[in-house]
Amino acid sequence: MGDYLKIHLSIVGNVPHNVINDVVNTLSKAFHAEVSLSHIDVIPSDLYVPSRAQYRADAINLWLLSKFNRVLRRVNYLVALIEYDAYVPGLNFVFGLASPHLRLASVYLYRLKFLLPPSTEGERILKERVRKEVIHEIGHLLGLNHCPNIYCVMHFSNSIMDTDRKSWKYCSSCAQRIKSSGITLDNDYIL
Repeated sequence: MGDYLKIHLSIVGNVPHNVINDVVNTLSKAFHAEVSLSHIDVIPSDLYVPSRAQYRADAINLWLLSKFNRVLRRVNYLVALIEYDAYVPGLNFVFGLASPHLRLASVYLYRLKFLLPPSTEGERILKERVRKEVIHEIGHLLGLNHCPNIYCVMHFSNSIMDTDRKSWKYCSSCAQRIKSSGITLDNDYIL
């Protein structure tokens, strides 16, 4: 049996409660993680780029590091769920950004809400998309790179269709890399 993780989940802005609950349950089950939770109302305005109508994801990760420096002393990783749109130089947008050297990642819900039907089916799809992106970013924090298997959660998503196509599970190769590092991974999260 591997080590269990301590993960702090920070909610930034207006993230639906059912999405938050799904992420907490996913992290708890997938990694046998102890999950703590906090809320932040706003991101500093100097991290916003008006000409793009987006935030800089890399700058947000540095801001998260400064804001949660004390929390990061007692947890393994920090994951922020952020309602806004973000990018990094060289990409038009990101669904998420992991900074393994900082032990934190951010997931951006704005584009994960694209093409959702206005119904309970839309709520289910949004929860699944966020779950995939959180598990993907945790994979990066655990040392995984992008995977060529289009169904593996570690496959790069260039569009929302890529996110919808892939699973929220790790392929056997990625799962083995996680387990070989001593981390517990529930079998329900392996293809």
